[in-house]
Amino acid sequence: MYVFEFIALCYQLRNRDYLPLRVKNVPVMFSLYFGGVSWLLGDIFTGGLVHLGQSPVLRNCKFTVIWLRVCIGAYYVTSIFALRCYSLYYVFCKGKAFKGRILLLSLGVTGLSIVAFGVISMLLPARMTVEYEEILDMCNFNHTYVLCVLVVIWTIWAYTAVMSWKMRKIPFCFNERVEIFATFGILLIVSLLNSMCLLVISIYPASLGWRTALVYTNHVGASIGYWVVMWEPTYACMFHRDEYFQYWINILKEDQMEREYEYSSNLNTDTTLNLIEYPDIQFKAHSTHGSTLGSTAISDIYTTDHGN
Repeated sequence: MYVFEFIALCYQLRNRDYLPLRVKNVPVMFSLYFGGVSWLLGDIFTGGLVHLGQSPVLRNCKFTVIWLRVCIGAYYVTSIFALRCYSLYYVFCKGKAFKGRILLLSLGVTGLSIVAFGVISMLLPARMTVEYEEILDMCNFNHTYVLCVLVVIWTIWAYTAVMSWKMRKIPFCFNERVEIFATFGILLIVSLLNSMCLLVISIYPASLGWRTALVYTNHVGASIGYWVVMWEPTYACMFHRDEYFQYWINILKEDQMEREYEYSSNLNTDTTLNLIEYPDIQFKAHSTHGSTLGSTAISDIYTTDHGN
């Protein structure tokens, strides 16, 4: 599954200048992929699916749990998804490109919060977080620490739910609403199942079936969420590149906001679409297809090459 996604991501990175792909923020999806891989490794190493006693690295449960499974895994994936929702809110509701200072501030706060959580967790005694149980050859979690991790994750989900709710009536250009709610629903189910297994199902630590089921649920869900966002533009780029791009441009034209953009749609040459910023432009709430300003500004959500 992750091998197939890696091949797809390499293709997407190679074609990241194709605008229908660019607005999906391919570099961010690539970083989320590695967050998912880290989460998978953490799940495998700490879920009793491999023998830990054979490796001093695997016996270091603080590393595999705190960094692989929690910080670089679940915490990072949920945080970036929340940040993406906020960026869409910023673009479509406020009518501003999510770049420059607001981008750097948002990424900085997100990154620092993850690092701070990891460092504090590492400084705590093992008995207060997680420690290796030699007899069982497993990582033994402190119940209070697990609860703290879940509180952090659910706080992020609550924030994401608020952002999603605020955007419920916004007409989007390219199915962003479907992506938001579908991905939110999938990852919400994943978080609910993790919470139930870790807090409610008493036989989870001793049950290979439950531990294996949780790993599959986590990563099948994450994979589906990835393809909900990336399937259409990737398929179009591979098999209907010019036709889909013309369809994409036509939607931008129908928004009647050509003055905000300079573009050349000659499909036989390199196609460019550049945003000319107008700070006072507001989102057209009653537009047929949504805000062209918003849809193309999303392509700059995680880039700073256009300046502030």
